[in-house]
Amino acid sequence: MTRTTSDRHTDILNGYKSGGSRFNVWAEEKLGAFTLTSWEWGEIKMQWDIDDRFVMPDGVMFGGHIASVADHVAGLTAMTVLMGDKERFRTSRLETNFFRPLTMPMATIEGRVTNASKSLIHVEADFYNDEDKLAVRVNAVQVRRMTG
Repeated sequence: MTRTTSDRHTDILNGYKSGGSRFNVWAEEKLGAFTLTSWEWGEIKMQWDIDDRFVMPDGVMFGGHIASVADHVAGLTAMTVLMGDKERFRTSRLETNFFRPLTMPMATIEGRVTNASKSLIHVEADFYNDEDKLAVRVNAVQVRRMTG
């Protein structure tokens, strides 16, 4: 079976990577500054330039905000395995495990699809701190749905 991301989702991901998509504007405003550095079938790599909007007074990133970002990352990762232009998804489960604090100035993120079935997409994503140590691991399940 040939695994090819749909044209629609390829355009969205490439637009995000180039910085020219409406998703970049939304993410910058709501979540922070992200760069999608690479993507392929079932995988993404990102850089998150952490700014002080989401950092607590002690310099540590607020955990609830990290969970919101994790949902965004899981969605982008799931998008890589959508083969039909009318395919969409919604988060049904999001588990965020914290190993060490995330702090400014940046984090690197690696997301991967661990299983994609007819109805569910399982995603795992790792957030590394600026010392390249694993800080957060996310497990998510996305439920596939069709539009139109």
